[in-house]
Amino acid sequence: MSWIGIVIRMIPVIIKLMGIAEQAFDGTPDSGKDKLLMVTTAIREIIKGISGFTLDDATWAKIESVIEPLIGLACTVLFPHDQEITG
Repeated sequence: MSWIGIVIRMIPVIIKLMGIAEQAFDGTPDSGKDKLLMVTTAIREIIKGISGFTLDDATWAKIESVIEPLIGLACTVLFPHDQEITG
């Protein structure tokens, strides 16, 4: 499976993780960077566990460059009054 296919499959997981991050940092001011780190770290670990897919630094850089803007976009839709997750 290509890295972009992995990213597409991770979209619903990203959305779920964003909800978890929001709950984990509920009431914590200026926690956007922590939320983003939590979600991206979880996604990286999930991808590392996918059978038959090797996640090297170059591939992760490509994936991360796509998922971070996806997280920001999803944040504006899911949490329109609290866009803090993007840092």
